[in-house]
Amino acid sequence: MAQLNRHNVREGLQRFGPVKLRIEVAKLAKRVAELEDEVQECRRDQHRLAELTDIVQELLVPLSRRDQAAVDEVLAKYTEQLG
Repeated sequence: MAQLNRHNVREGLQRFGPVKLRIEVAKLAKRVAELEDEVQECRRDQHRLAELTDIVQELLVPLSRRDQAAVDEVLAKYTEQLG
């Protein structure tokens, strides 16, 4: 077992001292915040993709039936939702 001496204590404090720990915690907190932002962005993208998938599905049936009135109605509804 290593003997506890001044050098070991000093080295331990330098390696794991409160300042270094605070710095590491701050780095981790920043990284967590970045990851949370990325997750929110992915959620927004997934929601938008789901909306677009719904629109495509709404358009496919009228297009396959060559029902131009229904296609126009879906497109008008979508355009209105965009603002």
